[in-house]
Amino acid sequence: MAAMMPTRVAPAQRPAAPVERPRLVVVQRGGRVVGVVTVVAAVLCALLFFAALLRTELAKQQMRLDGLNRSVVMARDHYNDLRHERAFLESPGRLSSEAAKMGMKPAGNARFIPIDADIVATVLASTGELMDRVADEAMSPLDEFGRIKSEVDGAP
Repeated sequence: MAAMMPTRVAPAQRPAAPVERPRLVVVQRGGRVVGVVTVVAAVLCALLFFAALLRTELAKQQMRLDGLNRSVVMARDHYNDLRHERAFLESPGRLSSEAAKMGMKPAGNARFIPIDADIVATVLASTGELMDRVADEAMSPLDEFGRIKSEVDGAP
């Protein structure tokens, strides 16, 4: 029976005072702070990406606008060049020199002869080409001829 009895521990092996065990607490993984920081970092990265994308698009559109402005300036310059060339080609000095090269000479004194209304009316009546606007008007050249004839000859 001696074998079955528990043995005693020697007093040197026993701790002198009871050691306080640290209090153990269950900690959740990740926690809320880590999730919020991750979301904020992801949103910040996305905002920076879209800002870079927006600046790139703005730069591309600005280059397009600059190209269009250059085209407009070039078109205006070309238009002004053409106007200058037209003014030169239509200038009286150039026209007279070109006419002289072709053998033309300046006209003498020009006279304008007034044509009587009865001659105009006779020509219009004989050709039968009265224009619609003349025939439809309340006052036509023929009416004027009638008034003049009645005053000159005394009869319409």
